Amino acid sequence: MLGAVSAAACGSGPGPTHTPSSHTPTDSATPAPTRTAAPDTLAVLVTATGVGSWQLVAVPVAVLVNQAQAHGATGVVVHFTTKSAAGTPLHELDSVAVNLPPRATLIVTADCTETCSGSATATASVTVGGWVESSGILLSGSGLGYRCSAGCGGPESGDVLATLSAVGPIGASAVVTSFADCVDAHGAIVGGGSVQVTWSGSPAMQVDVPVVLRARPASCSVSGSTGW
Repeated sequence: MLGAVSAAACGSGPGPTHTPSSHTPTDSATPAPTRTAAPDTLAVLVTATGVGSWQLVAVPVAVLVNQAQAHGATGVVVHFTTKSAAGTPLHELDSVAVNLPPRATLIVTADCTETCSGSATATASVTVGGWVESSGILLSGSGLGYRCSAGCGGPESGDVLATLSAVGPIGASAVVTSFADCVDAHGAIVGGGSVQVTWSGSPAMQVDVPVVLRARPASCSVSGSTGW
């Protein structure tokens, strides 16, 4: 082994000298562009209005839709104006504040006595308290039934019975406002009502919503709102 090493050491002159290349390598990878989320539509629309009227009580009704895809609307207040059959404004009043999850539809009503007597129509606008990146809690009604309690056959009062179901975490003893609206055979709102209930702690519970109507309804709907 020592002879082999010596023979290699006594060989011909040194090999050629390599001059370092002046070429500087570059990274061919192109960074991926940063994606910017599309702006959300932060708006709550009023898609339908109506009013129920019986004796000295009137209940204006509005159906709201949250246009946002990823934002919940909080502290939403509906500003109602009730009007006579001739279109004369009778009274202005506000609803309780409600919350709408993204893409949610919600019925909202308000109660008025004496100053709204004889109301035939209602208009509505909304004020949104704030927007949050939250899915919130969606409350919807099913298994609906209507029961007349007084004045049956014309302007009347009654009850809408339904099962209110929650999508999202809602604890026992949470306060829920349940709203109902009723429509005639042509889909026009003829009245509605609301009731506050204490949530049972289960995913669904039975609700009984008292309503005031200016005509016998063809069908009714129920939805609800709670704090987030």
